[in-house]
Amino acid sequence: MNEKLVQIIANVFNVEPSRINDETSPENLEEWDSFNFYVLLDEVENGFGIKFDLDETLDIKKIKDLKKILVNHGVKIEL
Repeated sequence: MNEKLVQIIANVFNVEPSRINDETSPENLEEWDSFNFYVLLDEVENGFGIKFDLDETLDIKKIKDLKKILVNHGVKIEL
């Protein structure tokens, strides 16, 4: 997984990077609440120089979904 993305996620949720993987979601990460999710979106947008639209944000259920959207925005990231 992209090191920059993992670091952003770990910082936002205040967890160890080792806890972040494709299946990380609100169901298995207690720190993932609605407020932190919007902070995550903002940090990812700023970190990668992109802007999400509303439909994209509604499709994010786990980290794998976020990665797919980043690829769609031209970010080179391993799926």
